[in-house]
Amino acid sequence: MSHFRGLSTLSRATGTLFLAGFVSIWAAPNLYAQSGSGSDTNGTLSLEEKQQYQDCIKLAQLKPEDGFESAIAWRDMGGGEPARHCVAVALISLGKYEEAATRLDALAKDSSADPGVVAGMLAQAGQAWMMANNLEFAWRDQSRALELVPNNPQLWVDRAMALGLAGQYWDAIDDLNKSLDLDPNQADVLIYRASAWRMLESYDLAMTDVENALVIEPNNVQALFERGKLYQIAGKNDLARRDWLNVIENSNGTPVADAAKANIEKMDVRTGSD
Repeated sequence: MSHFRGLSTLSRATGTLFLAGFVSIWAAPNLYAQSGSGSDTNGTLSLEEKQQYQDCIKLAQLKPEDGFESAIAWRDMGGGEPARHCVAVALISLGKYEEAATRLDALAKDSSADPGVVAGMLAQAGQAWMMANNLEFAWRDQSRALELVPNNPQLWVDRAMALGLAGQYWDAIDDLNKSLDLDPNQADVLIYRASAWRMLESYDLAMTDVENALVIEPNNVQALFERGKLYQIAGKNDLARRDWLNVIENSNGTPVADAAKANIEKMDVRTGSD
């Protein structure tokens, strides 16, 4: 999509909530451990191979340099697609996002796995491209993943992240709507959509989404942070402070808590309070 070109940094993103979804995307990178797809002649992994894959992924995440070397050795000994995927996960952990994304793209192109696994490769490639600040390639791979598995709500969220980071809020909302159509009880998706509504200055719609998210998860700190932003915009600084202090109390030391602290400090400077 040509409207992604020219975005030099992620600082032009929608803000904290889209970034919060963005940084948590590698929570579950395993593609083959629960799948029947693999690299042998029957297209399945043995129990031993599944265990080797799980061990490789764990090492790639916890000790990425050792994990990279181990995955390369496994690949060279005939580890096939699972080994190649483990190499890419190690590269992500090492911060080599563009190289990881390129390898994941190649793996998806060559793969003989079932469509769900290939879609997972493309989704992870898209996520790596996002971390490499190439939103156009991220959107491309996420779109390809959706062509394979259009009924996966998380894939719609992934693409919405790229669109939101690019400032394409209406398109992001369209994708978030599709995700919520598939699974309405996603508090995080309601919060992302609220953030997009806020960026479009549709504050009533944003507040509705936040309140609905809090019905699902009453202590969700992302929802409380977003509601604080909406209260601040409405001039309800006491309510904004209450929500942000709640965020700090329940998630101190996290990026969202740091953002809440910064917002309180800015608000105090503007109001001249201590």
